[in-house]
Amino acid sequence: MNAKQKLSPPHYRGLALSCVLLAFVFACGPIPIRADSLEDAARNLARKICAAPRQQSVKISWQVSPELSGSISEPLKKAFLSQLSACGMATDKRADFPLLNIAIRVAASKVVLVASLADSGGSPQIRMTEIRRDALSISKASSQPPRLQRKLLWQQERPLETAMEWYGTSTQEHFLFLVSQGSFVRLRSTNEVWIEVDSAELPKADRPSRLGGGGATFVLDYPEAKLQLLVNRKLCDFEPEGRLSLTCNDSYLGGKQLRISSECGGSPSWSLWTDAGDYTQRDRIISGTPEVAEAELPADEAASHSIEMPGPVLDISATRDSKAVIAVVKNLSTGNYEVYRITLVCGN
Repeated sequence: MNAKQKLSPPHYRGLALSCVLLAFVFACGPIPIRADSLEDAARNLARKICAAPRQQSVKISWQVSPELSGSISEPLKKAFLSQLSACGMATDKRADFPLLNIAIRVAASKVVLVASLADSGGSPQIRMTEIRRDALSISKASSQPPRLQRKLLWQQERPLETAMEWYGTSTQEHFLFLVSQGSFVRLRSTNEVWIEVDSAELPKADRPSRLGGGGATFVLDYPEAKLQLLVNRKLCDFEPEGRLSLTCNDSYLGGKQLRISSECGGSPSWSLWTDAGDYTQRDRIISGTPEVAEAELPADEAASHSIEMPGPVLDISATRDSKAVIAVVKNLSTGNYEVYRITLVCGN
């Protein structure tokens, strides 16, 4: 594997739409109700939505200013959804439900929460509330660089080449895809236990990889976030939620470009790379802003912005929402091949 795998910065999706929406609200919207806390503001906004002519189920798009870290935005979202549920409005991620856009932006003197939902006639309903910025207590942790966190998803004795975590867009099923010794396996999470669903054979290798197999890796095709598998210099299409079957064509793709995003203060996008060790050494996964190259990080700073893995990192792939990467590691202590979810969390 390359000594350094850079993850390219993401674009803030929906930012332009949110800005236009906020400008429209300031010009035409009703006078907002002030709240004493962000949670109160979120509950007020939910009550306004419930009081308007509405659908019984909606799909929510949640857009938060980078100044509001995950430690702040998560309780805010929980308060909003709890109040929405209390008045009988359900939320669903299926594409056929009306879209409820929630935009939260930090201005010079206030924090504004805006909701936009199309009514039965297709006209947008806009509701808003706000809180004075000087009443908002933003933790110092939100201004600190986020730290890396890992979670073990899977381990096995057989060699693993690559893995990918996937949430179904229509069924919301939770999958884990594994590539191991010429086999492509799909697992489904049932009560937090991974159960094999089906598998497929991979195209035969015309040259050995480092693991002696096909040298496979997952590729996300943006902006549609289409998941593909690159194996043996062939790019393979498949349906993550359908029958597991591969359709492969020759490919000359080079190295991967991956990305990860963060709701912590500062940069909303981060680069990740791995150590340059060999297969007898443990690797670190290191984070930095897109402007920072690995060579520019002093050793002590690199250590403070990294997380040590139990062995060499064999492959690393970004998830569809760009909020995590999936790393395949060979544990030098046990000899097992392990799959980790790596995320950025705010504060120390």
